[in-house]
Amino acid sequence: MGGQRRRRRSRSRKEYRPCRARRSVRVFTALAACLCVFFLLREEPLVPEAVLYRPTPEVQRLIAENAERFSLSRELLQSVILTESKFDTHAVSSTGAVGIMQLMPDTAEWISEQSGLPDDNLHNPEENIPLGSWYLEYLIGKYDGNLVLALAAYNAGRGNVDSWMEERGWPPDYADIDGIPFPETREFVRSVIENRDWLREKNRP
Repeated sequence: MGGQRRRRRSRSRKEYRPCRARRSVRVFTALAACLCVFFLLREEPLVPEAVLYRPTPEVQRLIAENAERFSLSRELLQSVILTESKFDTHAVSSTGAVGIMQLMPDTAEWISEQSGLPDDNLHNPEENIPLGSWYLEYLIGKYDGNLVLALAAYNAGRGNVDSWMEERGWPPDYADIDGIPFPETREFVRSVIENRDWLREKNRP
């Protein structure tokens, strides 16, 4: 009788173990799902995009050359390209922006007329990066060195930024990224500045 009781207790213990294991799996799965939702809803990325995407040596050379040529910081130019195309020279947006710096063909044509730079092949970074760099320098000058306004104009167009300044009473030193009306433009400006700052810190001696 004693032996039978021991065997029954032993089976009883074994029967409960799978239940505890299944309960632990459910708890772990629920916690993992909560963490995934938390990270997906975070406004800031876990790591800067500059950690995940790197330019090729050829594109890095073009960034260095054109940053110096157009009086831009390398970190800023690299961050604009990163945010626009993730260094994809064949990128084409749904609105028709082309190449590594995502230039609209009519904008590229205007830049070419103003600067004398070729705009025959916007998929070629040898042409696209100088055009985009010239335009970025032009916008920074147009808005008196205000990077928030210049980047907003690069993404949304000069006409929109000029309208916002007039209609909303934005001063020349406007710096409130959250106040930019277009969500895409808000995120573009924020991403460029955050990645520029990360690259600047990384490259600091």
